[in-house]
Amino acid sequence: MSMNVTGISQGPVCDLRAGVLEKVVLPCLYTVIIFVGVPANFLATWKFMQQSHRRHGVLIYLMNLSMADLISCLALPFRAALLLWGDGWNERSVVCTTFMIIVNFSFYYTVSCSTVFLAFTSVSRYAMIVKPNNRRLNRFYETGFAKWGCGLTWALTVLPVLSLNLNYFISEMANTLPEEQEGDRVCYSMRLQYGKRVSAMGFATVAVLFLLLLAAFAFSYASIALHLCTIRRRSLSQRNRVIHVRAQMIIIAAMTGFVVCHLPYHVYQLVTSLRRLSDIHCQWLLDTHHVKLITLWFVSLSSCLNPILYYLLSKSFVEGRR
Repeated sequence: MSMNVTGISQGPVCDLRAGVLEKVVLPCLYTVIIFVGVPANFLATWKFMQQSHRRHGVLIYLMNLSMADLISCLALPFRAALLLWGDGWNERSVVCTTFMIIVNFSFYYTVSCSTVFLAFTSVSRYAMIVKPNNRRLNRFYETGFAKWGCGLTWALTVLPVLSLNLNYFISEMANTLPEEQEGDRVCYSMRLQYGKRVSAMGFATVAVLFLLLLAAFAFSYASIALHLCTIRRRSLSQRNRVIHVRAQMIIIAAMTGFVVCHLPYHVYQLVTSLRRLSDIHCQWLLDTHHVKLITLWFVSLSSCLNPILYYLLSKSFVEGRR
């Protein structure tokens, strides 16, 4: 990786020259996710649609989750292409702008929707297993409420994501560098990749919200696991014991997969965004950019894990209620 950095007061050129990580490793890893995630999420969505006749709100959340993951996987070829050839595209070119719009909007839109769907799912399961007599919480388990909740999530999430992207591409990107250095701009510009103050505030806000949701997920699934453990001890049926043990194991696997895939990226974004609000030095962004690329891949990896873990988890919970 080589870099071109000049003084900030002169409008720094802050371009990343891709190395083995961008040109070989990550494109290969993204290819694995594409070939596994696309058919897995397509199959999961189809399976959940076949079961839509059942009065089971969790299935609605999981169907929408698999749809979001499918969209995310379908956009990954554009991210892989950006890694492979982005250092050869001019920042102002149509191909750079098009790929950046597709990559940014699809990623942040689907990740935001997926996180909300997971929140609905955790509340629904908490109500189903731990608080079955709570009328307010049980609404999350109703099919009608689940459909409205998912529909509103798809519709309302567009507004903040679209607003941030419009600000990014119209305002921040337009003023990335002074006009006299336009010929030096490439699609791997760190300024272009990270944006300015509004983007930093947006990333920091999203990261804080994610950490709050993560705490809620941990409380919800810990309560479910504890409740299932109590039931297992009281149960005289060997079959029920096996079902509850399996449900507990899948809960642990689901939470572990979610934390491993999502937490590093959001922690990185929080630290980086706070740093950018006070210090925008190119060298620091260049030195830590590989961390962002790796954590982004882990977020995309969750698109492959979700069809497996959450389908099995739903099956275990349905059996556990019988």
